[in-house]
Amino acid sequence: MPSALELESPAVKVPVSQAKLKSASTPPAPITVPAVSLTAGVDAASLETASKILHIIDRYRLKRPIDAEVKRDEGALKFLALIYSHVKAGDAVPMCLPAFPFKSPNSQSKVLGKLPDRAEELALAHLHGLCLAIQDVYPPGACLTIISDGLVYNDLLGVPDRDVWHYGETLRAMAVAKGYKHLSFSRLRDLVAIQLPEQLDEMTYVANASNFRRALLNTFSRPDWDWKTVSQSEDVCLTYRGYIKFLETDLQTVYPVGNGRSKTKYKRGIEYIAQQMMARGDAFASAVRQKYKDSVRLSIHPSTGSNKLSISLLPTDSFYTTPWHCAVAYRLDGTTFTVVLRGFVKKPNKDQFANKAEEFGKLTPWKFGLILEVKDRGTNTQGLNNVLSMEPMPFHYDGLFKTVRKVDENGKESLVSTPPRFQIFVGATSSPRDTGFTLFSSSTLFVRYLPEWLKLETLSEMTWTVSTASFDQTVLKGLPLITPHPVTGKPCLRYHEPWPQHKTKFEPTKVTIDGLEAAESAAICEAIDSVLYDRRVVYYHVWDKGDIVVSDNILMMHTRSEFVSGSDRELWRIHFD
Repeated sequence: MPSALELESPAVKVPVSQAKLKSASTPPAPITVPAVSLTAGVDAASLETASKILHIIDRYRLKRPIDAEVKRDEGALKFLALIYSHVKAGDAVPMCLPAFPFKSPNSQSKVLGKLPDRAEELALAHLHGLCLAIQDVYPPGACLTIISDGLVYNDLLGVPDRDVWHYGETLRAMAVAKGYKHLSFSRLRDLVAIQLPEQLDEMTYVANASNFRRALLNTFSRPDWDWKTVSQSEDVCLTYRGYIKFLETDLQTVYPVGNGRSKTKYKRGIEYIAQQMMARGDAFASAVRQKYKDSVRLSIHPSTGSNKLSISLLPTDSFYTTPWHCAVAYRLDGTTFTVVLRGFVKKPNKDQFANKAEEFGKLTPWKFGLILEVKDRGTNTQGLNNVLSMEPMPFHYDGLFKTVRKVDENGKESLVSTPPRFQIFVGATSSPRDTGFTLFSSSTLFVRYLPEWLKLETLSEMTWTVSTASFDQTVLKGLPLITPHPVTGKPCLRYHEPWPQHKTKFEPTKVTIDGLEAAESAAICEAIDSVLYDRRVVYYHVWDKGDIVVSDNILMMHTRSEFVSGSDRELWRIHFD
């Protein structure tokens, strides 16, 4: 057992030569933890798993102020110990997040209405993805309790109690409809002791709203709480500034400037309301600590990281916001291109499928014909390695092994890959709900979530070699790792995940980065794989019969998860340009 605890990035453990990677540097750990002595009672495997879980949570965190790093390290030790205790016991890791209060009262310039919409739907998917990412490395997984803080603050913002109820009920229904089984919900009633009907409905909830607030403040408020004193805390200041930022626009329609209310008076009013929110928030935080003392405390507010882990609820790349303070819009910039059509095809027909595919573009058949029936054929590979099996597959782009021989200007013959531009699938049958997923990862998201030590410029200068005994014993050399998209010009990953023999009963596929030592090449591949499987990047598709999926074979990487042999899972695939 090691004598000291050192947390390192689980994605890359081999330092990479600066001379060969130029702008890359040795991968830093997302969290720097001071070395501490381990006692003989510490389970090394559980500690390593706990470290991986903490690093996954770290991926979802808000950017921290530079001067908060030391406290963040202290918090990392505390949260590592908490996670370790659950892992050692073999329990799901509990997390809690006060959030999702109600929609902003400003429906003129901030939100579209009073109920959860696409913004909340994306946020719930994001949070459920965090839980699934933990399950990827720790089978018992994680559970996240969302604690609605709506009734703590709504009266200060002029939001009716009824609106808080309907927002919360719609949010819960949304999570159930999406099958987000790792998410659960809690209300203020779960934090305070007052007599209530067993089942709350709209009327009993509204009738007791004031009682909830009164019980919270009577039970958990600190009698010595003073704004001048608590405002010396960095965490308090960070939260307060966040309140000010949102209140400036939240209350524009509730307390409009004009008719005797100057901008200065409006500003003073916002500051006063923010301070009142801080006082109530302190009591609410105390109640949460008591109720969820064994949970990893997440927060939507920026913090030092010493007592809570601040995370982003929406995968935005412009600025930080929350789903109840915004309306979601999609940019038509080619960030992702996988189109899913569901409910249009009741009885899949091969001839109709081929005719429809021809409307998309020029069809590009392979030696097996135009339509590939993708299903488990046992050991009958038809020369396609594990494509026609129940095994998981490596991440790849279709057509890597679709090749032609070309002669260059010097008369040298070489094997050249000729992949198609697009692929179109149809679900010939429905698939199991919890296995046999098709995974798609966008190159744009891949680039966004690259680790800091591995720059896009560095990857763009790299080439790679792939070889396999399948596909007519193909060997391809000098393949560019990054290539510009022919339409958008955006960088696209062109890659095949290494697939050694221990991962398959079929033929292995060897992949190496050209010009690097074996350990350095493996480190780069491991980092690429980690991002491709990152739940912020990858989309898991569950197949319904008749589903049509069209994917850009240049922009998107894809793969398949394993499924039970003999399962009723069959897809039809056609390529086109």
